[in-house]
Amino acid sequence: MRDLFATLPDEPAPPMPAGYLDTVLTLGRRSAHRRRIGTAAVWAVVVLALAVLVVPGVQLPAQPGAPSKKPGLPDRLAGYSLLTSTVTKAPPGRAIALYGYGNGELFNMFQPLVVGADRDTYRQVDALQERNRPSALLAPDGTRVLLGDDRGATGDLVLVDLTTGERRSIPLGDPVGVRLLAWSPDGRHVAYSAAPLAGSGEFGSVNFVDPEVARTGTLRLLDLSTGRSTEVPAARPAWTAAFAPDSRRLAVQVGQEAHLIDLDGRESGSVRLPVGRELAANVGWSPDGRFLATVPWAADGPFDGTAGGNTNHGVFLSISGNVDFVAITAGGGVPPAPVQDVVQLLGWRSAGSVVAATANAAGQLSLTEVQLGVGTRRTLSRFDTGDTCELGMQTCQVFDLQLATGLLPDLTVRHAGRPQRGPWPAALTIPVATVVLIAALLLWRRLPHT
Repeated sequence: MRDLFATLPDEPAPPMPAGYLDTVLTLGRRSAHRRRIGTAAVWAVVVLALAVLVVPGVQLPAQPGAPSKKPGLPDRLAGYSLLTSTVTKAPPGRAIALYGYGNGELFNMFQPLVVGADRDTYRQVDALQERNRPSALLAPDGTRVLLGDDRGATGDLVLVDLTTGERRSIPLGDPVGVRLLAWSPDGRHVAYSAAPLAGSGEFGSVNFVDPEVARTGTLRLLDLSTGRSTEVPAARPAWTAAFAPDSRRLAVQVGQEAHLIDLDGRESGSVRLPVGRELAANVGWSPDGRFLATVPWAADGPFDGTAGGNTNHGVFLSISGNVDFVAITAGGGVPPAPVQDVVQLLGWRSAGSVVAATANAAGQLSLTEVQLGVGTRRTLSRFDTGDTCELGMQTCQVFDLQLATGLLPDLTVRHAGRPQRGPWPAALTIPVATVVLIAALLLWRRLPHT
């Protein structure tokens, strides 16, 4: 080897071009810098993915835009999704709607949902799931949900705060079956019907709490500020109810009579309801205080308010009928003409217009504003009832639909944006996070390192 090197010419190496060394050092530093940036970017993605998917309640920042003082309703309500989070994990804020959504022909896949009044927020009301989707009420201002219990007699009601996710138990005393009827416009009182359950027989089982209470229950008035309930024995069986616009009285249907009762339980009169008709639940008293709205009787027996037991709780919204109006007093004026082809009356925009659920020939459910007298209609929103339920094998159905009645006068309709469903459930986030982490590690190993 020495001999080989000895034969090489002993001449100096040619000089390097001007600035060559500086160029090489600059390129080297740039390459190392790029590798560091790439590695940091990979780990940033991993950390962000884990924060979004794994940590409860953490999600990508929403883009709600400028806050709106007026409540809004998306012009199209989003479809079914297993990725919808819960009120407890991610409180949605005030809601414009509460409804059941899903199907059960092959699999029992239902979701009790609330939709945000200020952005396109969708959340499952997990407290309703835990109590077997009982009768429930959405507060007029959309900030709370009150629910009973369909599993049997219960000793309390549960008040869910949609702005915080917190729950409040309201004791009822001895366990009773409960059916919630109406929430006062000022948000202070709730009317409900209560009855002891025998625990056996046709209507005594857990699956028949709501119909049995509707057949035999006694009216109670709950003061939410104190948590105390006052029984009104004269209103029995209390079938349905609606508060007056000033919240000082309510109409309670017993048989074919709507009894007008004040908050102390004193009756100030009654209104005869037409045969085959019942008071529209929770929204039956017009904003000007002059009329009661009635809908076709829901019971499956004689139209006398004493037979049957079908309350339409848990029933898919599909059958249309007319909304008729009855004057509360003899001098109350001429009632508005009936509103034709309504699936459900949902509330009032004003004394001259109502919001109702309607269905087209294909069965698609819409939220529609109807002008009384002239019958002019305007579609506010539509439900997505595509074949997305039960793993894509069944159409989605809507039931137990309610709107935040106190928000309707100022309601605006907004273009439906991307649904904000909150953090994914842990059963899905953990496997996905694991895959993301493995992929990130493999990518990191393939990157050049210095």
